[in-house]
Amino acid sequence: MSLLQKYISFRETYLPLAVEKIKKLYMDLFHPNRKPWNETTESLSRYKAGTLGNRLYLFLKNGNIDLEPKYESHDVFHVLSGYGLGLNNEARLFFFLFGNGKKTVSIIGSMLVAIVFMPDQWSQFYKDYKRGQTYHPIKNLDFENILDHDFTALYENLRKQS
Repeated sequence: MSLLQKYISFRETYLPLAVEKIKKLYMDLFHPNRKPWNETTESLSRYKAGTLGNRLYLFLKNGNIDLEPKYESHDVFHVLSGYGLGLNNEARLFFFLFGNGKKTVSIIGSMLVAIVFMPDQWSQFYKDYKRGQTYHPIKNLDFENILDHDFTALYENLRKQS
């Protein structure tokens, strides 16, 4: 195994563990009053096919994860942007969101970590940043209240017409 492969294996193992440790601290410090949605993974399964709620449910089910209280919007960002799960997709999502106008402490911090620990992905991150600029801002949408909306129509409305 090459040194690069060993390094990638190391970061794939330990960066997600570090993120899990930091998430609660981040939420407590920067969003102490954020309220969790009145939804669960199971309740999302009741949304009609083709709705945002149903797409979110399928994303969670296919990823074998549950809706995490206070982080629900993050999972919707994955669904709307098309970035899947895993370290690379998480990093790419942060660059996409930054390009889309979401300039928070967590986004900037996550981007810096990705820049330092994932230099082999820099050109991809730039493309993801530029891709974020091709969407109307999604950071302030009230996702919980539009879960019953048609996903395709929502997605098409978010894409800027060139």
